[in-house]
Amino acid sequence: MQVYERTENGTTAHVSKGEGLAEINHAMMGGKRNVREMSAARTDANIKYTDGRNVRLVLVDAPTPEGFVQGQAVVVQRPGRAPFTGTVAHIHTAPGYVAVLDDRDRAVSSYPTSFVSPAEVDGEPAEETDSEGRRIVTVKGKRYVVSAITPARPRTPGAKSWIPEAYVSYWSGGPLGLPSGPTRHASASDKPGTVGRAIWDAVAR
Repeated sequence: MQVYERTENGTTAHVSKGEGLAEINHAMMGGKRNVREMSAARTDANIKYTDGRNVRLVLVDAPTPEGFVQGQAVVVQRPGRAPFTGTVAHIHTAPGYVAVLDDRDRAVSSYPTSFVSPAEVDGEPAEETDSEGRRIVTVKGKRYVVSAITPARPRTPGAKSWIPEAYVSYWSGGPLGLPSGPTRHASASDKPGTVGRAIWDAVAR
């Protein structure tokens, strides 16, 4: 989504596309007697008003709402309504708003940032269980079904197999939280910043 970056005498703020276009149209048409000089292109405009104000409007992508990132787990609390959980669906929305994918019906709506707060505490991933008691963790904005930890098993004489380090198996969370897709594994040796390492850190803490 795009908004106008509006700079008036050195002070910059973001206004909706509709508000920016309304000011440009007013300066070009109805407000000519209040405008000393006016120039406009497809994505920007410069307006000098007779009262000394200088306004520059530039069409830009909407800024990221402060404190939010795409895929972040959040809680939405509207006045007089029960809170619900979701994830930040996209960061380009109207100024002062954040778009949230509702966990209940998977619909995306925009809410004032004052209604939205992080669902995680101290950066820890959100967690739940499915109907069969399997753990579900949310990392990097996506839900995963996770097995119990398989402990390391040292190699012994005559053993046909051994487990050099502890690990967990995980799957993408399908409909109703049931596992779907290929089986993957996560362990402490996974590279920091990867999904596997984030899942391991979530279940091993």
